[in-house]
Amino acid sequence: YTNWRFVATSHVKGLENVVRYGLTTWAPLYYFEEAGLSIETTALVTVALPVGYLTAPMVSGWISDVLLGGRRSPMIAASALISAAALVGLAVIPAENIYAGAALLFIGAFAMSLSMTSTLVVDMAGPKYAATASGILDGHGYVYAGAQAIIFALVLDTAGAPWHLVFLGMAAARILSALIAWRVKL
Repeated sequence: YTNWRFVATSHVKGLENVVRYGLTTWAPLYYFEEAGLSIETTALVTVALPVGYLTAPMVSGWISDVLLGGRRSPMIAASALISAAALVGLAVIPAENIYAGAALLFIGAFAMSLSMTSTLVVDMAGPKYAATASGILDGHGYVYAGAQAIIFALVLDTAGAPWHLVFLGMAAARILSALIAWRVKL
């Protein structure tokens, strides 16, 4: 924990996990409760998340390695800003607009998986400590993932279920990620 760039990257990963696990946790409940969808229709709308998470890694490494000459930070910034925009969209469109919602969930999930934080810490640590760095990064991310469940549950329960605040909070986490990445020059 003496490498401040590693610590900053760990916080970026944590903030990514706030959104990744936040969407996975809360989006189905949001569409079920707010749009009044059946469980089957909720599943059809929110399947956009794993499809988005699945497709981006197939291209993100190639973009970073080939088009960006091995630079990871542009991918981290693009991931953060695109997913923040999708989350703002989710906050403002009505839950009943399931086609736009599914599209925004796909875009947000795709953008989340463009991030290269895991690759960046392996690059930082080098081959001798690559697995250690990756494991510490993932562990740090899971702390944030667990915290989001508690924080957003409290927001929803104490503030009368203002769902837009959950999505705006997630967007803020992504914007903070972009600011950290830019400031630290990850």
